[in-house]
Amino acid sequence: MRKFFKKIAGIVVGISSVTFLVMPVMAETSDRGTINTEATGVVEDTYIPRTRGRVFVRGFIQLTDLDGKAGIYGETLAAIDADEVGLYLYLEKYDGDSFSTYDYWKTVEYNDSMNVKGYTISVPQGYYYRLRGFHYVDADGIYENGSTMTDGLKIPQ
Repeated sequence: MRKFFKKIAGIVVGISSVTFLVMPVMAETSDRGTINTEATGVVEDTYIPRTRGRVFVRGFIQLTDLDGKAGIYGETLAAIDADEVGLYLYLEKYDGDSFSTYDYWKTVEYNDSMNVKGYTISVPQGYYYRLRGFHYVDADGIYENGSTMTDGLKIPQ
């Protein structure tokens, strides 16, 4: 039995070492957000609830560099036509110390199974931006939600 546990421990350490070696380099900011200096063009995040058989299926956000403009996309998907399907998107700008809200959008779809929005906005170039999302579904008294957040993406000059 001890040999079995030693083998398992060796496998776990080996996998951890490989994972550590291939992780992308990211700079940590003061408010726990990350700036991915290797990201170019697109960053995204997906939230899928662990619970199955409920009403909230998925939340997804994407931030894209569109030739110096910010492309913002978000979606909240429900399993059924819900009373409310909410999507809140927060574009945040990095000032050298932390991220703060640059712009935001809050939308709610009623008696629908999805809320999908996209925006293209002009932003000051040469800064890092990230996108945060809050997603929720309210259907027949069942309320479920989740959050998403991308890495920081530089919108170049």
